[in-house]
Amino acid sequence: MEKNEKLMSVIFSSFDEKINYSVVCKNTDNIHKIEDELYKEYPSLFENQNIIYLYKGKIINRYQTFESNHIKNGDTIILNFK
Repeated sequence: MEKNEKLMSVIFSSFDEKINYSVVCKNTDNIHKIEDELYKEYPSLFENQNIIYLYKGKIINRYQTFESNHIKNGDTIILNFK
């Protein structure tokens, strides 16, 4: 790990509660990097290209780091579908 990188756990959950997935990542990772893991665990997600990621009611830029999106260890990201 590089300087200023920290391991953290982030929980991905859907409104309908069909998805509830915890992933270990770094604060410097982004959702785009984690999406492949989500698709492997929940293949039906791959079919839906209109996923919106929410944190505390705000839309998350999936290309920005968790740290840039103010997401911390143990936080939950909600998946919403258009």
